[in-house]
Amino acid sequence: MTNSTKARPDAPGQPIVPMAPVVSVITPTGGREAMLQHAWRSFARQDLAACEWIVVDDSERPSAFMQNLGDARVVYRHVPQRMSAGAKRNLAVALARAEVIAHFDDGEYYAPEYLRVMCTQLSERRADFVKLSAFFLYSRVYDQFGWWDLLHKSGLHFHWSPQPMTALSFPADHRAFSDNHSGYGFSYVYTKRLWAAGPFESGSSNEDGEFLHAALTRGANLAHFADDIGLCLRVHHAHNAMVSFPQYLLPEALVTRHFPHLAQFVEALREAPSER
Repeated sequence: MTNSTKARPDAPGQPIVPMAPVVSVITPTGGREAMLQHAWRSFARQDLAACEWIVVDDSERPSAFMQNLGDARVVYRHVPQRMSAGAKRNLAVALARAEVIAHFDDGEYYAPEYLRVMCTQLSERRADFVKLSAFFLYSRVYDQFGWWDLLHKSGLHFHWSPQPMTALSFPADHRAFSDNHSGYGFSYVYTKRLWAAGPFESGSSNEDGEFLHAALTRGANLAHFADDIGLCLRVHHAHNAMVSFPQYLLPEALVTRHFPHLAQFVEALREAPSER
């Protein structure tokens, strides 16, 4: 755990002063040392000041970056044994001090206004849970940007995976995507009270989707909205089995012009080692 006060590198002379958080950001991780500095930058640049970041890491060795961070808002817990993604999420939420929990996956980009916008949606819509129903993507395999609307389940989709990209056309009654809009936990924001009523199952495959499905079965109020302003960028890395089905491929010149922060993140990512 880090607990010293230190100036932010992106805001020289501005000390990090711990305060009671209104949002606890949680990140389960393992073997992703190169990505943790990018994840911390997303957290440190949030314009919602009263937040904390809880990282649960089951890597073989503790992260040197996290241990030397010196940000009093960060709780870093290295565990010596391997844990499922669901178990790591449960441990992180148990450590959280805030009533609102937000997921930050270690390989994604979150814009500075991300937490503020998500928390506003949670409050204004009187929801127990909020997530993105459409979002931007970037593939390190194809060096390609895309956009995926989870509520649009039929018609042309591009199949993204570690393999060559293919184009598919799904029928209107395509059942495989029937519950697709409730998955993809990288953009989950919810109340700790909701989690306490039904924590994550101990698994590493769709444990986030099962968590939300169980909450909806209990009557939870879900709010979702499409990201058309570049709040977040979901990243496909070369050595994982994640698949996505965006409907749109975006030229980099267009992204650079209208969403320069996304393009800048990808430029930094290109210099990082390939991650699983």
